[in-house]
Amino acid sequence: MARAHTFDRITARPLALLTTLWLLGGAAVAEDDPGAQIAREGNDRGATACIQCHGEQGQGQAQPPFPRLAGLPKSYLVEQMTAYREGQRPNATMAQIAQHLDDDEIEAVSRHYAEMKPAGGPHRVPEDLVEKGREIALEGLPERNIQSCASCHGEQGRERNPSLPPLAGHPPRYLMAQLQAYAQGARKTALAGLMQGIAQELEEEEMAAVSAYFASIPAREE
Repeated sequence: MARAHTFDRITARPLALLTTLWLLGGAAVAEDDPGAQIAREGNDRGATACIQCHGEQGQGQAQPPFPRLAGLPKSYLVEQMTAYREGQRPNATMAQIAQHLDDDEIEAVSRHYAEMKPAGGPHRVPEDLVEKGREIALEGLPERNIQSCASCHGEQGRERNPSLPPLAGHPPRYLMAQLQAYAQGARKTALAGLMQGIAQELEEEEMAAVSAYFASIPAREE
């Protein structure tokens, strides 16, 4: 027993030293990730840190409504940031940020968020809206030739598709604003051709209901 005790004392300090070095190495890798650095700090050319609006975990926030970024497809995020920069998706705040990011930085920060675990939601929304939104999301409105949201985004809004955003866990007001933007023709990204036709057929209450349904679902299954 004494010999074992002595062995424990002898090996404890080297083991602690190795653990410290491993942790420091991990921190160094994180510091070397340009996407993570932009997310935390922005850059020195005027782009502000993403976490100021989208949260430490990329979960977004409800008031004011900022979307979740964690777990969204990289190609989708690259497309949206480029659209902000080129004026295809109007938003004064995001345009100002995107205009101060070069292509490599957009690629890096998009990869950073795409590799994070999905985060965001569920948000508190009226249950009656959730029920109505569930019906539209899962079944569409066939009498008006409106397809279901689930056919592209999945029943839980968590479909993993490189060109389509998961809808679960986004703030309801954010989702509502995007449907309105599609209906008005303000969003001119690749999805506009499909989404504009759908959004223009939805009434305001139906938009609110669908938004409430997906906002009520957490970004990942708990």
